[in-house]
Amino acid sequence: MATEEEEILNPMENFSLVVKGVYRSAFPKKKNFSFLKRLKLKSILTLILEDYPEQNQKFLDENGIHLFQFGVAGNKDVVDIPENVIYEALSVILDKRNHPLLIHCNKGKHRTGCLVGCIRKIQHWSFTSIFEEYRRFSHPKSRTMDQQFIELFELRNVVADPMWLPEWPEVQWNEGMIATMLVDGGIKGLARVMPRKPVYQVEDIGGESVESGLNEYEERESTEKVYDDVHAFVRDIQLEFLAERE
Repeated sequence: MATEEEEILNPMENFSLVVKGVYRSAFPKKKNFSFLKRLKLKSILTLILEDYPEQNQKFLDENGIHLFQFGVAGNKDVVDIPENVIYEALSVILDKRNHPLLIHCNKGKHRTGCLVGCIRKIQHWSFTSIFEEYRRFSHPKSRTMDQQFIELFELRNVVADPMWLPEWPEVQWNEGMIATMLVDGGIKGLARVMPRKPVYQVEDIGGESVESGLNEYEERESTEKVYDDVHAFVRDIQLEFLAERE
């Protein structure tokens, strides 16, 4: 029989370290709370649709743990997980201020497996390795639709602040760069300043390039947007990038 000093620690089902600062598991139960304390979590990211249970929320409040809820339905006969929700969840995961962080759904198998599979794409894992890990945690009931979701998931709309990227070898960038997933499937850094300074329109007058605004020509400030939201900024940059590739 355990003494008061010998605290019994019960990990959640399907508990595992995903990558530095990020764990995965099934839904934490009351018997798991002592174990959760040992993880010294800053955040829990849940994928369940239902309201978070009162006893769990109380535990989070008492231990200063922030809850991120991105409720999604599982992929059963069709793909039901919306990509935009996973984009937002990945933005949370790619911010080390939220670490240590635990990802969970109900069983820690299918929805959690899809999100972890997208993390592995960011880490440039092969599909063979991604699906092997997915099947290991989802055993004995893997879902073809989950694996299809992971395979077709596009990284280009995932946004991360480069100042707070986790210390993973795959996501290290230079200061002052906006990190975004582009069409080639890897994170890229775009050396853009937000917002950009006003510029002058250059016009071809009489065979010579003349900057409007100098001497007799009227000044014209650029129509560049001023962005308050990094997600909107990156979306516009992506459209510009794709247009330049055509």
